[in-house]
Amino acid sequence: MKEEMTLQSQLRVAALVLPMVLVATGCGSGESEPTTARVAMGSVSHTVAATGTLQAITEQKLGFAKGGKLTQLLVSVGQQVQAGQVLAMIDDLDAKADLQKATAKFNVEQARLDKLNDSNRVDAADEDHDRANDILDATKDERNEIGDANGDYIKQLRDQLADDREGLRNARAQLRSDQSRCNRSATGNSHRYGGYGDYTELTSKSDKGLLLENPLNLHSPSCERAERGKQAVASYERRLRYGQNQLSQAQRRENVDSARQRVAVANAKRDAAAAKNEAEERALDLPHEIAEQEASVSDAEAEVRRAQRDVDDTVLRAPVSGRVSSINGTVGEYLGSASGTTPLAPGGRVSLPDVEAGAGDKDSEGNKATRPGGNSFMSLKDVNSYQVIAPFEESDAAQIQPGQKVNVSFDAVPGLSRTGTVASIAPVGTQIKDVTNYYVSVVLNELDDRLKGGLTAESKIIVGGLDNVLVVPSAAVQRAGNTGVVQVMQADGTTKQVQVELGLVGDTTTQVLSGLTLGQRVVIAQN
Repeated sequence: MKEEMTLQSQLRVAALVLPMVLVATGCGSGESEPTTARVAMGSVSHTVAATGTLQAITEQKLGFAKGGKLTQLLVSVGQQVQAGQVLAMIDDLDAKADLQKATAKFNVEQARLDKLNDSNRVDAADEDHDRANDILDATKDERNEIGDANGDYIKQLRDQLADDREGLRNARAQLRSDQSRCNRSATGNSHRYGGYGDYTELTSKSDKGLLLENPLNLHSPSCERAERGKQAVASYERRLRYGQNQLSQAQRRENVDSARQRVAVANAKRDAAAAKNEAEERALDLPHEIAEQEASVSDAEAEVRRAQRDVDDTVLRAPVSGRVSSINGTVGEYLGSASGTTPLAPGGRVSLPDVEAGAGDKDSEGNKATRPGGNSFMSLKDVNSYQVIAPFEESDAAQIQPGQKVNVSFDAVPGLSRTGTVASIAPVGTQIKDVTNYYVSVVLNELDDRLKGGLTAESKIIVGGLDNVLVVPSAAVQRAGNTGVVQVMQADGTTKQVQVELGLVGDTTTQVLSGLTLGQRVVIAQN
């Protein structure tokens, strides 16, 4: 912003128009070559324009846009002054404090905008989405692995149970065969096996529940095998009971793990969907947030310009040449619509006779005292000039400052243009067709016999510009932000598209920072 303020100060003495050498050639076939212009060193200017009415000036009344304490009075009554000369100053402490606050606010808003532009929130959201998808894939893999592991284990248990059942059937069949042989043996006449159930016990045929009385009866091979067969059957039955219990536990564990994995996958899907929505929302919101912040920066920038204008308004300059005819105020007094001021005597800085400082409209003898210049702080006589009073829209008025140069043209006098200077800007806006406008007074620096009061005049105020920079006609540039594309004419008559970096864009010319060299020819687009 400091650079912008310095730039605006330089504009008050900058050249307004860059002469461009246009080259237009035709060929014998009747097809004309494109119009071109040389890349040259020149000026870039940006203007704001409004139409107003020309008014003759015979007396110029001057004052400060806002009241304040008069700190310096640099002229006296009767003194001849020149246009632009500093006449007086009021205390600028509050105005500079407001400028400092406005500048600080602008810096804060600009920092926020820079943070948004440099933000990686969109990239971070995309990365979060990618990580959420990775977690979802990993959770699904874990679900599948746990499911496969449980399935394999259950299959092993079932296979083992099937083997044990088969072994139990074989053991029971062998046991029945051995029991039969044992009962038919010589030692089995007195005591026989009564058979075996699922929980087989060796019992007496005559008294179930009692063991064989004589173990010697079991000494036959068949009886011994039957005894071992009973133990084998019991072992298989125990293994079956244990295996069935293991299978039930494994199935319950499989159900629990499956439920947990379904919940985990559902949560991972939810997180992935949320991350996707967040990434999409941030991608959509960021441009709007940047646009909103750019508007805040623009508002803050306008406040800085207004505050700077208030600082500039603490210095009163002569808008035109003339002779000081009256001064109503002395150093130390407060100027403004409701404050008392003292009329000074011509040629000095003392009060006029019979008029008390700060008095009303009566002198010391009760007679009515007349203030030279009426209620204005200062007035100029012997003025032979014109001024244009024109309303400027709020956004344009924020860029206007006293002392800026102006080009004035007249509808009734074609081809006539005169330079002028901004004299003052109204401190209060006026509603014109529901739009806030600020009236600006422009004083002509040049006269012409054809000028008459009441003429319609267009004022173009120079609010930005640079001198002695590399420029091309604005019509030759296809802009895209701070960059652009131009068509450069080659030596063989063909054109080549070149990308350029742009600086200040003016009304008729544009500054080129890089991409072109002095003397090259660029093609001007035809409308």
